[in-house]
Amino acid sequence: MSSGSHDPSSRQAALSLFLIGFITFSLLYAVQPLLPSLARRYALGSADSALALSVSTGALAFAIWLCAARASAWDRRRLMLSALLLAALLNAASAFSANWSELLLCRALMGLCLGAVPAMAMAHVAETAQPGQVAGAMGLYVSGTALGGMTGRVGLGIVADQHGWTVGLLAVSGLSLLGVGIVWRLMPPAPRPRATGRSGWVPSATWWALLSDPRLLRLFLCGGLASGLFVSAYNYAGFRLQGEPFLLSPTQIGLIFCCYAFGVMSSGVAGRLALRLGQQRVLWASVLVTALGVLVSQSDRLPWFVVGLCLMTVGFFAMHAVCSGWVGLVAPEASKAQATALYLLAYYIGSSVLGYLGGWAWDHGGWLGLSGGLIAALLAFTVLFRGAGASAADGGARPGPRPLRV
Repeated sequence: MSSGSHDPSSRQAALSLFLIGFITFSLLYAVQPLLPSLARRYALGSADSALALSVSTGALAFAIWLCAARASAWDRRRLMLSALLLAALLNAASAFSANWSELLLCRALMGLCLGAVPAMAMAHVAETAQPGQVAGAMGLYVSGTALGGMTGRVGLGIVADQHGWTVGLLAVSGLSLLGVGIVWRLMPPAPRPRATGRSGWVPSATWWALLSDPRLLRLFLCGGLASGLFVSAYNYAGFRLQGEPFLLSPTQIGLIFCCYAFGVMSSGVAGRLALRLGQQRVLWASVLVTALGVLVSQSDRLPWFVVGLCLMTVGFFAMHAVCSGWVGLVAPEASKAQATALYLLAYYIGSSVLGYLGGWAWDHGGWLGLSGGLIAALLAFTVLFRGAGASAADGGARPGPRPLRV
């Protein structure tokens, strides 16, 4: 096992997985700091501008459903490379959109392409890595998604401030195309697709069995609520920061997204604490931290607003880490992969729908109105995870899977 970790082909495969995660999430979330600029450019309300992200995550959720039904019939390496290449080109095309409808179409098609990547990457690791290297390879992929999401947000905000958001989108696409080229050279071939005897696009009966489990259904809904409140906070934080009393530039707003790094660290800590203390206790603490962040963010002083955003980020990532790991503990052994796909499906639907609805709250009530919506989502989250508590005592004593970083 130790020798395998020093094998050049193993290092190349690990680097390619890191780059796949980085490219996917930098393309997906780079547009978030641009929402105020898009609202001005196309004369939109804040909720409508958030569709630039919502249509991507909604299409991504639909693609996860398609891939879960047909993944075993496709060449995973070829599909991932093709999807990333098309996504980068569509992101570049969106920079030249003549109108808002064209930009949304490009973003929706990009989301469809990117939806093929997460599940395929995980399956590719499982099939090509040595048993002792799977955890390390998955760790690199997860790290790539986290760094890509933060880099896309921060980097595009800075470039857009200096050269305009069109150049910023092209820069993200150029960096992504370079990464796709490196992955094409480094990534090992995938095993031949296995025939499964299924030819339809309808998910298996396993999905319906999982959805009929009240504990799993509650956890899926928890994932959707958590992602929705997190995306809503970041979608409209830029609108507040560009106005009175902060008056920040796009570069300064982009740097605010470095708060994301605190969440990346908190997810690992929350996962370990859940194993020692139980999921319910950690989720209670996460909800309280998030609620405290919402309250602190009401301040008109920039340092306190940033502290509030950091607390919300820490709380969200902790909630997400515990819920995604809890799904792996509750799901039957033979259905863990399908349960993970359903969790991701709910996660991105929540991100898409609540990320848009948060704009209505912002338009009608400002940051205070949006904060009321965030607190309501937290209350609903609390009711749901308390209902999933039947497995908390058992789950806290058993090692679970690595939390998803999405």
